[in-house]
Amino acid sequence: MAGRKKKRERRFTKKMQIKLMVLFAFILLVLVGLNIRIAYITAKSGDKYAKQVLSQQRYDSRTIPYRRGEIQDRNGNVLAKSEQVYNVVLDCYAVNGNKDYVAPTVHALVSILGLDEAEITNLLTDEKTKDSQYQVLKRQLSITDKKKFEEYASPADRTQLTKEALQERDNIQGVWFEPYYLREYPMDTMAANVIGFSNSINEGACGLEAYYSDVLNGVNGREYGYLDEESELQRTVIEPEHGKTLVTTLDMNIQEVVEKYIREFDEENASDPGSDRHGKGSKNTGVIVGNPNTGEIYAMATNHSFNLNKPQDLSGWYTEAEVNARLEEAKNELMEETKGKCSEEDIKEKQEEARSELMNEMWSNFCVSQSFEPGSTFKPITVSSALETGALSEDATFVCDGYEFITDTRINCDNVNGHGPETVSDAIKNSCNDALMQIGAMLGVEDFCKYQRLFNFGRVTGIDLPNESSGILYDRDAMHEVELATNSFGQGFTCTMIQEFAAFSAVVNGGCYYQPHVVKQILDADGGVAKSVDPLLLVQPVSAKTSLVLRDALEAGVREGTGKKAKVPGYRMGGKTGTAEKINPETGQRWSGRYVVSFIGCVPADDPQVVIYTVIDEPNVPDQATGGYSHILSRKILQEILPYLNIYPTEEVTDEELQKIGITREEAEIGRQVGTEPETDENGNVIEPVPETDENGNVIQPETDENGNVIQPETDEYGNKIGGQDAVADNPNMASPPEDNGKNSENTGSDAGITNEELGLE
Repeated sequence: MAGRKKKRERRFTKKMQIKLMVLFAFILLVLVGLNIRIAYITAKSGDKYAKQVLSQQRYDSRTIPYRRGEIQDRNGNVLAKSEQVYNVVLDCYAVNGNKDYVAPTVHALVSILGLDEAEITNLLTDEKTKDSQYQVLKRQLSITDKKKFEEYASPADRTQLTKEALQERDNIQGVWFEPYYLREYPMDTMAANVIGFSNSINEGACGLEAYYSDVLNGVNGREYGYLDEESELQRTVIEPEHGKTLVTTLDMNIQEVVEKYIREFDEENASDPGSDRHGKGSKNTGVIVGNPNTGEIYAMATNHSFNLNKPQDLSGWYTEAEVNARLEEAKNELMEETKGKCSEEDIKEKQEEARSELMNEMWSNFCVSQSFEPGSTFKPITVSSALETGALSEDATFVCDGYEFITDTRINCDNVNGHGPETVSDAIKNSCNDALMQIGAMLGVEDFCKYQRLFNFGRVTGIDLPNESSGILYDRDAMHEVELATNSFGQGFTCTMIQEFAAFSAVVNGGCYYQPHVVKQILDADGGVAKSVDPLLLVQPVSAKTSLVLRDALEAGVREGTGKKAKVPGYRMGGKTGTAEKINPETGQRWSGRYVVSFIGCVPADDPQVVIYTVIDEPNVPDQATGGYSHILSRKILQEILPYLNIYPTEEVTDEELQKIGITREEAEIGRQVGTEPETDENGNVIEPVPETDENGNVIQPETDENGNVIQPETDEYGNKIGGQDAVADNPNMASPPEDNGKNSENTGSDAGITNEELGLE
C-alpha cells in the first residue's frame, strides 16, 4: 500500500471560474446586441428585405401570352387570327458556365435552326454579351421548328444513341423559346377597310380590330417557379385568358364579288399613277351591300384597299418619289415655321407625322368616314317625309317646266326643257328636281329638318366601326327657301354612305330604321356564344303605307326611268340614281365637270331582301355625269350575288328589256348558275324537263339560223310570246304601260342642274 501513488486531485479554481463567467457574459452580450440589431432592422426595413428574399425564391418565372381572338365572316371563314410563334433566346451566362456546353449548343443551333455560327460565337465571347441571359437569336420561329430542336436536344428514344452522342445532347444548354402570337390575315386585302389590323402589342389601328380591340384582347397568364421549405422546385401556373372571337355579318363570297367588280372598274378606267387618283378608276369608289330588314352589312368595300399583312406598305398608292417629295415638303414646312431653328430629331418627327398622314389616308374607310352631297338618292327621303306628314298626297300631281324660281334665284331641273305633268311616282322615276323643290316647299323647313333627323342624318348611325363621320346639315335657323329647295334633291348638305344606306333601307323595308352593324356574334375562347347582336330598331320614321308608295315609285325608276342600266334582268327591282356636282374647296363654288355619281337599289322591289349602294367619286372618264357607271357596277354585282342569296328571277328576260339595259343575253346570264337549284318533286328527285314533241312523238328541235344559233321566239314588250297563250290580248287583266313621251330618258347631266350663281352659294 505504501508503494501506491496518491491520485492527483484536480480543482476548478476561482480564477478559471472568473474567466468562464467573463466569456459567457461576452457571448451573452453579443447575442443581446445581435438580437437588438435584428429587431431594429426588422422594424425599420423588414418589408424591404422580406420582398428581396421572396423575389430570390421565385425564379424561372415567365409570362404566358394570351391569344387575340379571331375575326370570322358569317360562314366561319377566318379573316384574322393569331398564330403562336417563338423567339429563340440564348442564355450566354448558362452556356459559358461550363466549357463542355459551348460546342454542343452552338452545333445544335446551327444544324437544326440554321443560325449563323459566327454570330452565336461572337455573343458567347464578347465582353458585352457573354454574361447576358437574354439574347434573341431568331424571331417568329414556327412551332414545327421548335419541336424539331427540342426533339434533338431531348430525344424520346435514347436507346438509339451512343453514350457520347447522349452526352453531347445533354450538354445543349442555355437555349429557350419565348412564345408570343403573330397576327395574320389569311385573305390579305379582302375587306381590309372593314377588318383593319392590329400592331405587335395587340392594339387595333383601324376597322374592327380597333373598334373591338378590348373584346379581342385577353389577359396574360403567368408561370412561377420557386423553392419550397425543403428546397424543392415548385411551379404555379395561372393560365391566360384568351380573347373573344368576332363573328361578323360579312359574307366573303359577296365581298369577293363586290371587290372583283371594283377592281374591274379601276382597270377599265385607270388614271395616271401620278394623279390624285393614284392609278385608280376614280378618286373614291365605295359599295355597301346589306339586309334592309336587320341592318346587317354583307359587304363593304372601297378602292382604297391595302394588304393587311403589310399595312405600312405605301407602294400600292404612292411611288417612292411621291413619298420622298411629301417628306421633303414636311421638312421645308418645319424649317419655315421655326426659321431654321429645328433639330434633326424635330425634322424626323415631322416627317414621321407626314408618313402617318399618308398611311391614314390609305387606311380610311370611305363608306363610313367621308361625307359628301348624296344628290338624287336623297329624293326618296324627301318624298316619304312629305307623304308621312300629310303635306303631300299619294295622288298629287306637278308640272315641271324645267326650273323653279326660289325668291329671286332660278334653280334648274336636270331636264331644262321640263318633264311636263308628273305624278309622285314620275317625280322619282324621272329624278325631277322641279317636282322635288315643290314637294320640299309643301313639307316646309320645320318638318324637313325634323325628318332629316328622324332618318338620322347629321348624326352617326352607331355602326360598329371607328371614325364614323356625321355629315353636315343646315339647322332650322340657317335654312331658308333656297337651302330647302336644294336640300330637297340632295345638295347643300353632306352625309356618309352608311347614313344613306340605313335611311333608304327604312324607306323600302316598311318604315323601320335599323342600326347598321358589322358584328352579329361574340364567341368566347371555347367557341360558346358570349353575346348575340340582334337587330336594333331605333325609330320608325315612316309608315308601311308610305313605304309601299315609295317602293312602287322606285321600281318604276329602274324599269322605265333614270335607273334602267341598273336593272338586273328577270328581277323586280327598285332604285334611285344620284349625280351631285362637287364643290371646289378652294373657291367654295360648284366644281364644273367633277361629280359624285351613285345608285342605291333594293331587290325584290315588292319585298326587299337586299340593298346595294354604289358611289363613284370623280370617275376617271371624260364626262363624269353620263354613262351610268355606278348603275352598271351595281347591276354586275347584283347579277352574281342574288342567286347566291337564294333570290331568284320572277320575270322572263326579253330582248327589249336587254336593249333598255344595254347588255347582251350572254351578259345577262352571268352569275345565273351560282346558287341555282334544280326543280325537284315531293321526294326530292330532280325533275328532268320534258322535250316538246310532234304528233308522231319525235322531239322538236329548236329553230336555228344559218350559223347554228337558236332563234329566240318573238315577244311583246312584256316578255310574252307573240301569238302564244301569254299574249297581252289574251290577258285582259294586264295593265297597259304608261306613255313615255320621251321624258324618261337617262339624265345627261347633274341631277342638280344648277349653276353656282343659281345656287346663290358663296
